[in-house]
Amino acid sequence: MLRGLLVVVLAGLIAPSVAQAYGWPLKPFNRMHAIRGTFDDPRFHLAPDLTWKGSFHFGVDISAPDGTPVYAVEPGKVVRRPDSVSLRRPNRREFGYWHIRPVVSTGMHVRMHQLLGYVLPGWGHVHFAETVAGRYRNPLRPGALSPYRELNAPVVASISVERIDGHALQVVGPEVSGTVALIADAYELPSIAPAPPWNRARLVPSVVRWRLIPSDGDPPTPWRTAADFRFTLLPSSQYASIYAPGTYQNKPNRPGDYRFWLTSSLDTTSLANGTYWIEVQAQNLRGATGDNMLAITIAN
Repeated sequence: MLRGLLVVVLAGLIAPSVAQAYGWPLKPFNRMHAIRGTFDDPRFHLAPDLTWKGSFHFGVDISAPDGTPVYAVEPGKVVRRPDSVSLRRPNRREFGYWHIRPVVSTGMHVRMHQLLGYVLPGWGHVHFAETVAGRYRNPLRPGALSPYRELNAPVVASISVERIDGHALQVVGPEVSGTVALIADAYELPSIAPAPPWNRARLVPSVVRWRLIPSDGDPPTPWRTAADFRFTLLPSSQYASIYAPGTYQNKPNRPGDYRFWLTSSLDTTSLANGTYWIEVQAQNLRGATGDNMLAITIAN
């Protein structure tokens, strides 16, 4: 009797997280597909004042040849636009399918795995997005788009110390003084390489964090988070404080380069002179970590 009660209680605890998982919008629905752009990665657009602005990617780009059929991951009510479809759920969840030629009409109720449209010529992917109560969520988070496995640990390719000179950044040597900026270049390779010309794509890590380790044996500083893309879409107002100049997104035959501000204003006069290690970690959604370190000497 007690054992049966425990099973019921555990099932009730587990059910909500299981219920929110869904399959892929491409066939086969129960197999992972190649991704060439992830949640919160850098995007650029031309603003009304004709200046280039940066923003965070509000979904994931799933590679698929032009003309590939795209299907509903869950049932819902259709909102059709010229090149996209949104499906609204009674539980305030909504799924968006972009860069497709829709074959459904606004107001229709579609079932799970019903055909929604076909990938438009020239796009080579479907942009898939999810909102919960009107807020974008990372479709790759645990318990959402499934199955999804990250097979590669992130890479911290480089760490640099730079000085802001007006609007430009100048790399400084290992001996530093005054106020400097710390920047890390980090990425993760897709679990499945997209088809050419996107086969060199790189993805952003889910978390980037850093700390200073004094070489004299004193305790390291607490970890400081530079970027956290695991769950929610960051506001565009934070773009310039997350991504440093020189960052760019994936393009055909050109991998993205993701330069993260660790800090734009490290006041070295607040630290004792001496040698320090800058340690940077990049993590993916399953917690796999890439690590790198750079030694600097503070000499004020």
